[in-house]
Amino acid sequence: MRKSTLNAVVDVLLLVSMASVVFMGILFGFFIGRGAVPQAEKYLWGLHRHDWGDLHLIFSLILTGLVILHFILHVDWARRTSRRFLRLHWVVSLVILFLIAAGILYASIILKRLHPGDWDDDEEGLGKGRGRGLRLEEDRGLGRGFGPRDGRGRGQEP
Repeated sequence: MRKSTLNAVVDVLLLVSMASVVFMGILFGFFIGRGAVPQAEKYLWGLHRHDWGDLHLIFSLILTGLVILHFILHVDWARRTSRRFLRLHWVVSLVILFLIAAGILYASIILKRLHPGDWDDDEEGLGKGRGRGLRLEEDRGLGRGFGPRDGRGRGQEP
């Protein structure tokens, strides 16, 4: 197979896997129920939220592999471009790119730790107009981690 044909195939597969990951992310964010909603709302097209999560993971791993393959196929272009525009060795450019990506990941982790309530799925707070993650159970004195008002915890039969 010629390199240009392989590039085209990889690019089409990249587009399909990226669109799939984005599509499933939109489903998670807007169409599949989470938290303390009836189980029926956690199903879409016969798949449970966890099944969609498994598919999301698989397509994300495929996407990651295709991105690595795409980079391998274009390593000569990366070398020439970094030499021409950045006046750096291509390995140095790659290390800088990796550090920027790691910095973004680290910043998102720090942000989540500084503001944990902004990302949590609050079971009682969903759909009440107070936004995601506001801990209503703390306001009512139920303590962290208890959903039912009787204090027995999650997953236990009455």
